[in-house]
Amino acid sequence: MEFLKPVEIGFRRFLVRLLGLLVRRSRPLPASIDFSSRKYLFVRQDRIGDVLVSTPLIHAMKDRYPNSTVDFLLSSNNHFVLENEPLVRKRWIYKKTAASAVDILRKVRREQYDFVIDLMDNPSATSTVLCALAGGKWNVGLSKENAYTYDISVPLLSRKETHIIDRLAMLLTVFGISREDLNLKVYYNILSESQEFADRFLKEHNILGRKLIGINISPGEGTRFWGVENYQALISWLRKEYPGSPILVLYQPSDKPVAQAIAKPFPEVVLSPETKSFDQFAAFIQTLWMLMTPDTSAVHLAAAFSIPSVVMYVQSNKELRIWEPYGSLSETVVTDIDDLRRISQAEVFHAIDKLVQQIGSSTVNTQHLAPPTA
Repeated sequence: MEFLKPVEIGFRRFLVRLLGLLVRRSRPLPASIDFSSRKYLFVRQDRIGDVLVSTPLIHAMKDRYPNSTVDFLLSSNNHFVLENEPLVRKRWIYKKTAASAVDILRKVRREQYDFVIDLMDNPSATSTVLCALAGGKWNVGLSKENAYTYDISVPLLSRKETHIIDRLAMLLTVFGISREDLNLKVYYNILSESQEFADRFLKEHNILGRKLIGINISPGEGTRFWGVENYQALISWLRKEYPGSPILVLYQPSDKPVAQAIAKPFPEVVLSPETKSFDQFAAFIQTLWMLMTPDTSAVHLAAAFSIPSVVMYVQSNKELRIWEPYGSLSETVVTDIDDLRRISQAEVFHAIDKLVQQIGSSTVNTQHLAPPTA
């Protein structure tokens, strides 16, 4: 029901403005405050990729203040991203119901956090309410429409010119951590059993340790699906241009029939098994030599593991920068029409060739970055 989306967005904006009439925070931060042993709650209740791009802040905070307590308020849609992150003490899970919100806020308030940090770079009604009622001594966020719920606001860098990770890194300046002093990167920790699961599958198909090209087809519907024919043309081209690299088709379980249809003409192409968890999916991403994917959380997993990637984006709003892989080799292919099928096969083939040239001239992570050979 796409026609309802503008109504939903309009209502949320109205709610943010309405809350502004009821909530006003302005507690000053003492100049002599010691941040080293404080309790921090980061609020990131949205999507999987949004949590992944927030992980650089966790590591920057714990590197600078190892005795600090870092907790996250997440949702049922994304909490598993941080399940294996040892630097996070607690993961509060909000289930997007009134009863869940009341229960979570009651428990969160008992923790008496020193700082509640809103990681949204656009005004979210949900994060506004959560921050306003979490009971933190100081609320921190990026300067935007709902800044009334923060005691301390930091400048929101251009959403057109600046990567989301660099925008979020501005929040660290409140705690005496300068962006210029940081070597930010995305982090994700894979459980050993998930990596063993992936390695065992690849070994069974005689492709473990080879220069494996991954094609992630999910999401398998809507504007970010490239089309069965396009993916089949891509596989045919890759087999011709890079015959020494086996191809692994990755997909989320609901997209299995589409993945099977794509791979049907190519008996030598390997379909990944149905992964039972996000962690298992991540384990397969880590084994790749190169990834080709639409704009999904796989983009940020590739960045976490320094896997070179070609990413297809829909960018209907030119005022918003795409969330390209941060700090890793990549090529992006973008359409400004709200349909990934508007990207031509030739554009994708060209991007792959350009990425392989980057890989060949790179001295980083050479274990899997050497160009494929016939």
